[in-house]
Amino acid sequence: MQETKLVVRLPNWIGDTLMTYPMLLALQNSGVDFICLGHPWAKTLFSGTNLKVVTSAEIKNSKWCYRFYRDHNFKDGILCPKTLSTVTPMRIAGVNSIGYHFLSHKRINYNDDVHTVENYFDLAKAFLKKDLLVSDFGSYIPIDKKSVALGQKIIEEKIKGAYIVICPYATNLHKGKNKEWPFWLDFCAKYSGVKIVAVVSESDYARCRIDFPGILVLSNTLSVSAYVMREAKLVLANDSGAMHLASFFGANVIGLFGATEINKTKPWYGSYKVGADNEFISVLDLLEAL
Repeated sequence: MQETKLVVRLPNWIGDTLMTYPMLLALQNSGVDFICLGHPWAKTLFSGTNLKVVTSAEIKNSKWCYRFYRDHNFKDGILCPKTLSTVTPMRIAGVNSIGYHFLSHKRINYNDDVHTVENYFDLAKAFLKKDLLVSDFGSYIPIDKKSVALGQKIIEEKIKGAYIVICPYATNLHKGKNKEWPFWLDFCAKYSGVKIVAVVSESDYARCRIDFPGILVLSNTLSVSAYVMREAKLVLANDSGAMHLASFFGANVIGLFGATEINKTKPWYGSYKVGADNEFISVLDLLEAL
């Protein structure tokens, strides 16, 4: 790692970190020697790949980041987050940064008219072969063997048959609007297909057990959850990290939109549903579509 000259500071959110994957593949394809710096969960997301990923719970500590950049003598850096607290330690450490913030050495304009995946891809263009396009990198993220084995055991011992997955929660508001589809309970009551399984984060597990009595609720590592999603007949999710997890690991995912900007955050792989006037789709309309 001492000889690695490029560092990629990954985003602070799971969904956004997943959306950097085509960019990371393009860097590999171009023969660039780089490492990724991210939150602890980033190691799990990319555990099935050969990407070099350094993670730390101190990732938001500016002093820690400054020392990391300085000690490893990076020449260049790609900054996925837009924040001042992210660009400052890289700049002070003397790393030539490319990012969205005006303090970056090379500022890239964020394009609100294209998908977030495409915006992240643009950050790396200075290091890529000139003829590469984001559409050239359509691979799903592979899952490591240990997570596959754990996922198989969960399906065999707990789910026991065909199933769909719901991901009923979404972190944070979008411009003051709740991103969570408001009809989850009604859907679960009316859906008459295969078994419904809720896949949620550890912090939402207790809440989900209360909100959805009678439904199997699962919480595991990101890679194991991704496997459970991938093997489901269908995954229904809000515009959330869970939706992007399902998308980038190859699940048959449908995103339920009604509060966010579809063109920027729709599933990169998969589809989405929205109601009239870009409001949330109704339960009956969703059931009919399914």
